[in-house]
Amino acid sequence: MIDYLERFFQSMRPAFSRQATLVWFVIVWVGFVARSDTLGVSSIIRALLLAPITYPALLHFFHSTAWSVEGLMVCWWQWLAREDVAFRVEGRIVLLADHTKTPKDGRRMPAVTTLHPNSETASKPAFFRGHPWGCVGLLVQAGEKFFATPLWANIQQGIGTVAPKQSFQLCLSTRIIDMAQQIAAVLGEEAYLVLDAFFAVGTVFRAAAQSSPGAGQSIHILTRAKKNIVAYQQPRPKKKRGRGRPRTYGRTLKLMTLFDRWPHKFKSTRVNVYQGREKVRYLTLDLLWRPTAGLLRFFLFETSRGRIILMTSDLRLKPLTALQLYCRRVTIETMFDTLKNVMGAMGYHFWSKYLRPVSRRPSKNNTKRRVSSRPAKTQNTFDAIEKFVNLQLLTVGLLQLLSRKFPLQIWSQARCWLRTVTSEIPSEFVTRTALAAVLRANLFTFGKNWITQIIIHKQDPTEHTRLFQKVG
Repeated sequence: MIDYLERFFQSMRPAFSRQATLVWFVIVWVGFVARSDTLGVSSIIRALLLAPITYPALLHFFHSTAWSVEGLMVCWWQWLAREDVAFRVEGRIVLLADHTKTPKDGRRMPAVTTLHPNSETASKPAFFRGHPWGCVGLLVQAGEKFFATPLWANIQQGIGTVAPKQSFQLCLSTRIIDMAQQIAAVLGEEAYLVLDAFFAVGTVFRAAAQSSPGAGQSIHILTRAKKNIVAYQQPRPKKKRGRGRPRTYGRTLKLMTLFDRWPHKFKSTRVNVYQGREKVRYLTLDLLWRPTAGLLRFFLFETSRGRIILMTSDLRLKPLTALQLYCRRVTIETMFDTLKNVMGAMGYHFWSKYLRPVSRRPSKNNTKRRVSSRPAKTQNTFDAIEKFVNLQLLTVGLLQLLSRKFPLQIWSQARCWLRTVTSEIPSEFVTRTALAAVLRANLFTFGKNWITQIIIHKQDPTEHTRLFQKVG
């Protein structure tokens, strides 16, 4: 595992303009794995027993202009492409995307905005202050287990973001499409993008259709439709041309009513739905949808969990394949849970002293941009937040690759008791436990590998030996 990690870190060298920045990247990554608390950057120092004077250097690493989120994640995508771990359907990779929200009440923290949770959990407040994140993951199969390997995350909106890099003319739903298109372009792959019902809007399908005009659609959308969705049959051709413009839409169909109106048209089969095999009734329809002014394929499924309608821009996608893909969308929710509760990825505390503090009780419909006396510095703080979270994403993704590649070694090194073992492939929690044990053993037994020597050097900054000759 250590040799695999060293090869990975060396492949990340093009993302950093300076060699010293790569060294701090290795230290931060190991600190994220080995730390026992999630209290920001200081937890890395406690986990690795670094010298206290390294704290400003760690802060500077996240604010450094020697690397960027985009450059690092491109190297990460290229590593995944070389490892060839992507799950494919009809020759296309499968991307998963969704939003998650994290509470942040810092008065001088950039891009903090008032948010309304979309979930139906009654324990959550109606409104809170925080950051909305959009994340794209890659569906990866390891044995019988599936992972959503994280690829990229960024803050999707927020009044007060100073000189944002993203195009804030894009709506919240289409920013995810823009991210997926950039990933597919770097990988040189065509992809299915699986989404939830929030993205069942015309702007999403139109944005995906414009991804590669004239060369076929590189991103096909698969999403759950809203329950009140209405579609149209194609108009019947008239035998004799009459006056006026030909009809564009045919008969109107309220799709949710078809389960009772057309029961004789449904087919039945047995298929795996999530973790159980059951009998499913389904119907496939190619219909016109007014928001896109074009044909889409609709799948009507009736399962033990209820009735569901899926819609896709791929007119060749098979119904059972679509159902299986949508069932795999739950892996991105598991990924969010791992990021927040196992890794503590949302425990960042970056703030800008140049940003005017905002009230914790903002006025209604306040659209004024927050004022910063030094916009470039505040933008740098905004970038540091995204760097912190994306480094955590990369950590989770690499843990998933290790669990897929070295399952037996991880189980032997983890030495942790599990009440229920659900898979032969270890989870991110078990993999992190095993890897942390290996890294600590190397540190306390004077390990000779490159990673260990870097950390030992930072524990005693009085020594100035050249430990980085393996990096070009």
